[in-house]
Amino acid sequence: MNAIEINNVSKNFGDTLAVNDVSLKIPQGTIYGLLGPNGAGKSTIMKMLSTLITPTSGDIKIFNHDIKKNKKEIKKMISLVSDYTVLEEDLTPEENLKMFAIISGLKKEKYENKIKKLIEDFGLNIYKQKLTKHLSSGNKQKLNIARALVKSPKILLLDEPTNAIDVETSKFIREYIINENTLSNVTVLISSHYIWEIEQISSNIAVILNGKIAINEKTEKIYKEFDKIINMYEFKSDDVQKLKNIIDKLKNDKNIINIRNISKNKIIIESKEKILFDNDKKDISTKKINPNLEDIYSYIVKNS
Repeated sequence: MNAIEINNVSKNFGDTLAVNDVSLKIPQGTIYGLLGPNGAGKSTIMKMLSTLITPTSGDIKIFNHDIKKNKKEIKKMISLVSDYTVLEEDLTPEENLKMFAIISGLKKEKYENKIKKLIEDFGLNIYKQKLTKHLSSGNKQKLNIARALVKSPKILLLDEPTNAIDVETSKFIREYIINENTLSNVTVLISSHYIWEIEQISSNIAVILNGKIAINEKTEKIYKEFDKIINMYEFKSDDVQKLKNIIDKLKNDKNIINIRNISKNKIIIESKEKILFDNDKKDISTKKINPNLEDIYSYIVKNS
C-alpha cells in the first residue's frame, strides 16, 4: 500500500512556479529521500503533504485519503519536522511535549509514558526542567523530533532536519529515524541538500531540480543504472611523477570530464567514454570504480 501518492501536483506562488507537475508514490514503511539544492521545491512539497498549504493543481492522497477533503484525518497521521522550530521557548522540554500531546488530542494515560520514553531516548533527562530557550541548537532539534513522535505518526516528514547542527546530533537523529522505521513501520520522507545524509538512510531517492522530478527510483537501482553511464577510474601509484604524467596527458582530452587529485598517490578520472588500460604500465594500479551518490547527483544536475 502507498502511504503517499502525489499526482501531477504543481504549486504557484504568484508568478513563481515552485513545484512543477510532480508525481511520486511512496510505499508504506519506506525511508524515501528527496534530494535537491536550496529552492528546488522540497520544502513546498513537505508543506503540501502536511496540509499547511494546498496545491495549485493535481492531487495528493495520504493512505488513500484525499488531502483536500480529509485534512482533519490526515493531520492525525502526519508529523512534520523542519529546520525551524515550533517549540515554545519559555517552556521546558517536558512541558513542550505535554503541550503537543494535548494539542494532538492524546489522553494523559497515553502520552505520559510516551513522553518519559522520548525524553530518555533523546538524552534530554538532564534538561527536562530547563527552559527550551537555553538548550543548544542540537538539543532543540532533538526535542523537535521528539515532539513530532509524541502522537506516534504513521508518516514522519523531515524537512532538512539536520541543517546547521553538530555531527554527533546528526548521526543520532539518522540512527533514531532508522530505528523508528524498523520497529514501528513509520513511513519517512526526508528532504535534504546533504547528499551523504540521503545516501546513508534512504531505500528510495527522488532528485528534484527547479520544481521538477529529475529521477525517482530505488537507491540500489540508481547505482546500477549510473554505473553503466558514468565512467570513473582510479589510478594509484607510489611514483608521483607517473601520476603527474597521466594528468598532463589526459587534461586536454575532450573525453575527460573531470580529474580529481585524491592524494599525491591517487587520482580519479571521469570520462565520457570507457578508458582502455595499458596493462604494460608498471607501478600504476588502475581500476574502474562505482560512482557514489554525489557523482550521480552531479551528473544529473549537469545533464538536466
